[in-house]
Amino acid sequence: MLSKTVFRKYCYSSDWYRPNLKVLVACSGGVDSTVLLHLLTQIKNLEISVVHFDHQLRGVESDTDREFIEQVGTDLGYPVHLVTEDIEAYAKQNALSLEEAGSVRRRSAFMSLKDQLAYDFVATGQHFDDQIETILMNIYQGSGIQGLSGISECNGGYIRPLLRYTRDEIDAYSKTHELEYRTDQSNEDISFLRNNIRANVIPALSIDIDHRLRTSVEGILREGQTINGLIETSIEDVDIKGFRSDYAPKIALGLGKLPDYFSPIQKAIFDRAFQLISMMPQGISSNHFNALKSLYGDEAIGKEIQLPTSVTAYRDRGGITLFKRSDYQWSKTSLSINSENRFPFFHFEFSTSLLNDHIHDPAYLWVEHNSESYRTRVVESGDKMVVDATGRLVSVFKILQSSRVAPHLKEYYPIVERDGELVWIPGIRTAHSALISEEVIKENRLKHCIKFQFQKGTFE
Repeated sequence: MLSKTVFRKYCYSSDWYRPNLKVLVACSGGVDSTVLLHLLTQIKNLEISVVHFDHQLRGVESDTDREFIEQVGTDLGYPVHLVTEDIEAYAKQNALSLEEAGSVRRRSAFMSLKDQLAYDFVATGQHFDDQIETILMNIYQGSGIQGLSGISECNGGYIRPLLRYTRDEIDAYSKTHELEYRTDQSNEDISFLRNNIRANVIPALSIDIDHRLRTSVEGILREGQTINGLIETSIEDVDIKGFRSDYAPKIALGLGKLPDYFSPIQKAIFDRAFQLISMMPQGISSNHFNALKSLYGDEAIGKEIQLPTSVTAYRDRGGITLFKRSDYQWSKTSLSINSENRFPFFHFEFSTSLLNDHIHDPAYLWVEHNSESYRTRVVESGDKMVVDATGRLVSVFKILQSSRVAPHLKEYYPIVERDGELVWIPGIRTAHSALISEEVIKENRLKHCIKFQFQKGTFE
């Protein structure tokens, strides 16, 4: 039975709990998240903020949900953060269902806000019945081994403290404490797969739900989590770079032993990589998995496959890389000494340094002119750079190729120009005309420079 005392004991004994924890509680206004918020208020030494995501799908009802959450937060004395997005438009743009689009954007918004506020976790109200629904959905969609692990109580910046309690226990707690909450009428729409499973499949199993079904699901979860844990601890065998729980600009899967694994293990590896790039909780379909396997052979080098949520799988010489083109897109910008020069996955900054400390480091461009005269942009067809005193020009694309920049990412690599001349390929080469003279070097003095930093793993 769910009670304040039982919940407190659970929290204080959990691996994720520690004093002075900062938790962002995701609240839809429904009974699950309302009960979760009410319970978390009972936990000592916990700093709480509330976040509400408005999908703009239900008109006046959405507005009322938002107002309800604002009032709840005010009554409890917690800050409330509101995120609003046109999910229908996002779904159409990315060829996703409304369920998928909502999941992607919520997760992205919650994690961004968590990082922005320097919070430890996002808390959500999933419960044991959600666990059953998720496993059945995963089986239906063919998610393989990855789907058998279900929902974790704590992973990837999320905690789900209600996961061991049933919907009936949560409803009973709400009634006992006379909690007010909102009811989302769209939960009755069985055109959504989860709602269909909840309305039709689960009731058909209801006789066994507290006995055989629950025992079976718990067994599946234990085995699935164990298998997936073994897969993740063995990923070095397939040379997975950047394979981690936080968001990465791309995931590079070196082929290694990957083609030699039996199919369920291969699929689990692809599922995990896809989840990290797409921010989707589920893996890829069987059809997409078969398409990815077609990239194993050397004859597939240079080919690519489009996956859901605008993820591209590209076969280069090193293996298969998953990335999103939209994450790399940026436009030309004049660099400014008075503001941050930030772009997707890299940034520039003006600084002052001793020449001898970095004189031969291509991560620095020594500023000989007005700082505002430098401009950064993406590489364009025909771009060339003067590389020696003879005035010899070399194609920027060839320079990038010799530096082993991934072929499919060359078009996004930043270069710097001044008065129409290319003077710097950050981290790789400085144009001969922009090199510091021997006289200046001999002075060994402090000098203004521009330096840059890529997010690890972006262009390798």
